[in-house]
Amino acid sequence: MSDLESGKAPPAQAVAELVLCRHCDLLQQLPLLAIGQEAACSRCGYLLDMRQKDPVLRPVLYAASSLFMLILANLFPFIGMDVAGNVHIMSFFDTSSVLFNEHQQWLAVLVWLFIQAIPAFCMLAVIYIKLGMVRRVRGLVWTARVLYMLKPWSMVDIFLIGILVAFVKLVVYADISVGMSFWAFCLFCLLHLRTFQVIDRHALWESIAPAPQPVSAEFAGRTGVSLNLASCSCCTAIVPLEQKHCGRCGTKVTARIPASLQKTLAWLITATLLYIPANLLPIMETVSLGSSIQSTIISGIILMWQDGAYPVAIVILLASVVVPVVKIVVMFWLCYLASHSGHKRQLLSTRVYLLVDWIGRWSMVDVLVVAILAALVRFDLLMGVYPGMGAIIFATVVITTMLAAMSFDPRLLWDQRNKKEEQQRG
Repeated sequence: MSDLESGKAPPAQAVAELVLCRHCDLLQQLPLLAIGQEAACSRCGYLLDMRQKDPVLRPVLYAASSLFMLILANLFPFIGMDVAGNVHIMSFFDTSSVLFNEHQQWLAVLVWLFIQAIPAFCMLAVIYIKLGMVRRVRGLVWTARVLYMLKPWSMVDIFLIGILVAFVKLVVYADISVGMSFWAFCLFCLLHLRTFQVIDRHALWESIAPAPQPVSAEFAGRTGVSLNLASCSCCTAIVPLEQKHCGRCGTKVTARIPASLQKTLAWLITATLLYIPANLLPIMETVSLGSSIQSTIISGIILMWQDGAYPVAIVILLASVVVPVVKIVVMFWLCYLASHSGHKRQLLSTRVYLLVDWIGRWSMVDVLVVAILAALVRFDLLMGVYPGMGAIIFATVVITTMLAAMSFDPRLLWDQRNKKEEQQRG
């Protein structure tokens, strides 16, 4: 077992690694890190590597505990609602099954994937990879590839915020109670997030299969494209471009994401066109004593504000209105900067990109609130909540903006500056 896997500090005679920053394409030499230390890019600040204590035991324990809590969250009552003596208790699985029964199959599948299937797979993958490295079992590379491909789509933290928003919406009209599964889900959410916090992507891949260094340390400070090198988008290995595929994980390697700006603009235009009907069409329908009220995103925010739920109204306004619009506008701006030479906002634009890439997924909170309300408010003719067409369209808007951010190559923001620095270098 390596020093990294045993949780020990690297020996003094160990050779420091070279890494290519995935955001600014600068080749750098990693310092020898002790437990608890991190290494960031000297130019753009992107986190390159870190060392965790007990890098095998801690992730496995957190992931296994998380899976156990997920099982408990599906076995017992989740949330109960009492309206004038009429009681309805929902299970955790009802958040997707009710949508399926209401002929919202696409929305049901999305909710199930985001809050159950993908988080569960990620935790199983962590356990398999960490324990598998001890025995060197098969499939570690494939499992790690899928793990980091699915990680952004695990939305248990957003679902937890959605539950709190739903509570504030309903507490005025009914008595809300929480069951054992609710507390199990809260622990599942915390343990799930903690599992990823104690895993570093670069260190994980180096433990699976150390990558060869195709260039010597004397070239540190140069850019990857000038040395005909690229960083693997999956495992962070440095790969000569003539290889075309990463020797460690098999991912196709190119100097830049092919047609990055075209793909990003296509996703952004799609999101912009869908955003209009997503706000005009009802996101949910509330039926009470035979009367029906259809609510759009904006009308729901106004109603919560009128009811005095100011914090929740502000959260929904930010997540469902401000964040999508700002993300679309900012991504268009980044595409403009990447396609025009002479701008000097590389550091600012890179940090803005990191922010919008991280915050964009939180717009899914309104869709998850609809799923919770549809599963909980089920009182036949007395009261019921049903998802509207606006919910699936808005979910598509969030997904397309996330895909736009994933398609954008932040190294394009630095290319002109890199070219000038290489010319000055001679």
